[in-house]
Amino acid sequence: MDDLLFYTSKTLKVFTQPDALLVLLFILGTALLWLRRPRTGRLLLTACTIVLFAVSAFPVGAWWIGVLESRFPRPDLATLAPPDGIIVLGGSLSNPGVVQRYGAISLNERAERIVEFAMLARRFPDARLVFTGGSGDLRQQAQPEAERLKPFTAGLGIAPGRMEYEERSRNTWENALFSKAQIQPQPGERWLLVTSAAHMPRSVGIFRQVGWPVIPFPVDYESDGTPPLFWFDPVVNWYMVNIAAHETIGLIVYYLTGRSASLFPGPEPAS
Repeated sequence: MDDLLFYTSKTLKVFTQPDALLVLLFILGTALLWLRRPRTGRLLLTACTIVLFAVSAFPVGAWWIGVLESRFPRPDLATLAPPDGIIVLGGSLSNPGVVQRYGAISLNERAERIVEFAMLARRFPDARLVFTGGSGDLRQQAQPEAERLKPFTAGLGIAPGRMEYEERSRNTWENALFSKAQIQPQPGERWLLVTSAAHMPRSVGIFRQVGWPVIPFPVDYESDGTPPLFWFDPVVNWYMVNIAAHETIGLIVYYLTGRSASLFPGPEPAS
């Protein structure tokens, strides 16, 4: 079941990305014009053009992603009690070839996961540190993300031997499942979970489902929650729509497949 869901999600990814899906619809509309279906083709192309302009000119993605990012409040470090451990989800490293060719770390737009994780590691010197991340890329299964990070941990200010790595996971479900089996957190321990703010609802739902309660520490915010009414920036707007759509679809799929007990996990009521 795990393999089926993994390969299906990667294979059908193009159909869950709004910008890629829009391109396919533009191609279909153009094809209909040439296949003697001009009315249908014109209607489809007109609808696609309206959607293209609407998303490019109005910050739909920023509004949408703001809902996801504000689901869990960010803990106040001034009052946060020292945790027993800190776990950070992979996804912030990119392009394995850069490490091989240049010996340099290559971070992507989720770099804040690593940066803030390193800051927390220095602030809480007695906490266990865990990085969980194999490879979610069908083409790069032989180069797990954890393995690529190892040569650069000392440069992040983390003492050799302090960091623990889980390098088999290919998605968030496996991050939680494999890390729990490897780390074996004990009842009553307090673990901080570091991942992107938009990704936090899905991540917390999964960790709860595997029986590992965590303290969310969201990072990598894309929206300040107050976008302008009109914001013509097609690249940024479509980028945010893609992220929001990916996380929303993930929430739905994980809920329907029993990997999260809640459709939209939120903070638990204070005991």
